[in-house]
Amino acid sequence: SSGLQRILQDTTLSLLRKPDLWVYSNLETGLVPYASAESTFNRISITERSKLKRELTSNYSGQINISKDSELKPGESDQTNEYILVTIIIATNKDLKLSKVIDNEQIKNDLRILGSISSDELIALEIIWHPDGEGESLRKEELITQYPNLKHL
Repeated sequence: SSGLQRILQDTTLSLLRKPDLWVYSNLETGLVPYASAESTFNRISITERSKLKRELTSNYSGQINISKDSELKPGESDQTNEYILVTIIIATNKDLKLSKVIDNEQIKNDLRILGSISSDELIALEIIWHPDGEGESLRKEELITQYPNLKHL
């Protein structure tokens, strides 16, 4: 759990350091009974991951898996990328009190709250960066089509 907390903190710090690059945002929260928390988390994860063409890099329990696709190299951005989408899925036993208002200052506040979740409070975490490598791109049309709940900042 301390590794998950470190990944969450590193991700939120990376985002907080580049607020001038934020174009769209969305925040969804919900409370679910503990008995259905794992299945709800898995459903949301599968829904978000299914929007990707492929997954080049994954890190599960400290095991990094890199796709053997010789045409694509993880971590190398393509010159044609218009957007990078970051999806953070969190299961926690803490009431986060995040805002439903979407503006830069509130996003900064919410990211600080997410980054401060302790390892004791963090149950599960999934972070999806899209695109993931060379040859992958995410254009405005794809972004809006695949993520209709995004709000322009």
